[in-house]
Amino acid sequence: MRWEVSMPHLTDADRAHVAKFVAIVGEALEECPDADSSTQLLFDACKEVSGSRFIPMGTFDRLLRATGYARVERRYGKRYVGLRPKNPAFHDRVFYNR
Repeated sequence: MRWEVSMPHLTDADRAHVAKFVAIVGEALEECPDADSSTQLLFDACKEVSGSRFIPMGTFDRLLRATGYARVERRYGKRYVGLRPKNPAFHDRVFYNR
């Protein structure tokens, strides 16, 4: 998977975290067309890989949106379509659109 970040709407603080974001997200997340994962779940999976000193949640959300993945608002929160954690322990918290 190749992570490209389009940055026109990011703050300077967000841009400072791009390298760390790309490295960690590449290790922690994978594409899955049927997956519908919450922002919190994706953040938790990345935080598990990186350790406790990961980027702030708001920055994570803005950077993830900048990658172009569709973010949808469901009655149960904001979710990203087409992404899920690589760690199978998190898969039971992913909704699959089948």
